[in-house]
Amino acid sequence: MDQLFSNREIAVSIWILIFFSWAFTKKEVRSSGKAVVFAFFNPKILSMLILMGAYTCFIVDFLSGVGIWDIDQLKNTILWFVFVASVELFKANKIHDEDGYFRGSVKGHFKLLAIFEFIVAFHCFSLNAELIIVPATSILVMLIAYSEIKEEYKPVERVMSFILSAFGVFLLIYGAYFISTNFGNFAKYQTMMDFVIPIILSILLLPFIYVISIFMLYEQILVRVNIYTDNRFYRVYAKVKALIHFNRDHKTLDSWLAYACASDFESRKSINESISSYHKREL
Repeated sequence: MDQLFSNREIAVSIWILIFFSWAFTKKEVRSSGKAVVFAFFNPKILSMLILMGAYTCFIVDFLSGVGIWDIDQLKNTILWFVFVASVELFKANKIHDEDGYFRGSVKGHFKLLAIFEFIVAFHCFSLNAELIIVPATSILVMLIAYSEIKEEYKPVERVMSFILSAFGVFLLIYGAYFISTNFGNFAKYQTMMDFVIPIILSILLLPFIYVISIFMLYEQILVRVNIYTDNRFYRVYAKVKALIHFNRDHKTLDSWLAYACASDFESRKSINESISSYHKREL
């Protein structure tokens, strides 16, 4: 029977456990950790994660119904949700600042690099070896990131990048060799699904991320309405009226709120006149 978790996943888990065990011996880390936990349990964040979880269940149910997803993909789906979907959700508020985000996201899954990464990840070394490889590569990546800060560290960056690249090439060659000598184990339907399912899930997640990004964008813009009036009814009226009038033109909506002033939100009439006067000004 195949083990549920690979040696690499076990090694990563062990080092994460060791790191957090050490980190939480520090008082300042414990204080920061509490703040992170409280932030995570913010009702808005929790509600979005729950919504994304429900949407993921819907996707899985659909894929299962058409015969693509099965219970053997449960681990991959959970890992995908934690390390891919959650990251995309927390990036949703910045999507509209990037041109071609969704097109680039889809293209990224079909790059040759994705295949290379899968080949490298297909074969793991012994647990002892992985316990050395995981921290070693992590330290190299951190050194490269640190050396990019100042110009005088550029020689260090080049050396570390060369070492990391050479190790990556070695893993790729070794992975390809392992596959060629164990092609029967590689050329299986389950192996193909291990590669395809995360890609399918990521692509099918995009509509949800788009809707959430729109919600975050308009929430970020419309929260400024609260500055202009303390009256709850006028706040709701101004937001609804603005959404109806400006529709999907969030830039004009943002511009109107910059143009408006507190006196424009004293009544329904003043709100309507503010929108009309802004519209006439732009014509």
